[in-house]
Amino acid sequence: MSVIDQLKRLYPSITINKLGFDNHIEYKWFQTEHAEIVGIKKDELDQHSSELLSIFLKPLSSEESTMTEREKHWSSLLYKNEEIPEMVWPASYRFVLFSIEDVETEKDIVKEALQSLFPQEMPLLWTSDRDGIIIEEITSNNQEVMEFEGMADVLSSDFYTDIHFFISEFTSKPEDASKILKWTQHGAGIAKEHKLGSIITYKDIIPYLYIDALPQEEWEHILRAIFKDIEKDKELLQTIRIFLESGSNTSLAAKKLYMHRNSLQYRVDKFIEKTGLDIKQFEGAVITYLALLHMEY
Repeated sequence: MSVIDQLKRLYPSITINKLGFDNHIEYKWFQTEHAEIVGIKKDELDQHSSELLSIFLKPLSSEESTMTEREKHWSSLLYKNEEIPEMVWPASYRFVLFSIEDVETEKDIVKEALQSLFPQEMPLLWTSDRDGIIIEEITSNNQEVMEFEGMADVLSSDFYTDIHFFISEFTSKPEDASKILKWTQHGAGIAKEHKLGSIITYKDIIPYLYIDALPQEEWEHILRAIFKDIEKDKELLQTIRIFLESGSNTSLAAKKLYMHRNSLQYRVDKFIEKTGLDIKQFEGAVITYLALLHMEY
């Protein structure tokens, strides 16, 4: 007699993958060693019997029991390093981490909204009540890559709460998936710590890797040696940052700052004179920009 047959004698309500996995109000779901999904009505279970069943059956959370086969395969690869032989891997893929501020927002609604962004259904794995991972799979040469610009604002207005995305690089190797996910989660943590914005990519956090790696005593020496005369001149520092973020284009920076081009040029020259860093040259610009990011943080 099989395990299922024995369970049927004890729990008349038992069902095997028939009612769908969204019925978590009435049923508690388990998985057998043969990957069968079984549900038992909660009113037939007490705490003791649930604990006994958990010895030889794997209890399934609502997220696990509603996973698609592809999501299960990705979960096995990412968290157990188990490749599924029969799984057809995409030509390339990337991870899109998302985080919503309001934990009261229903997961089904969030998932439906996020899936609607893509031309086809993408695997989505929840990592907490408000955080998850979308695996953007590229399966053909003519498939368009998702552009997230402006999406965070649209979704935030729909959910009435803020939503943040962190986007990894594309890769084609399944064996790199776990390593890249860890790097992506680390990058998302840096983006959150520095409050970088609602849509951040792996490229955006690279300067902050250098900043975070700089010991505090080294930074204090840089501040004392180079920026001591302008440290408190917030207006000048802001001007120089906008100038550098505008590609050292004086006309563009002046337009962003609503000031005359000659006034901007005067401030740039003042900065060079005070610090000895020629920000019109690449080396001086890089040093200054990293320092300004650190000062702001």
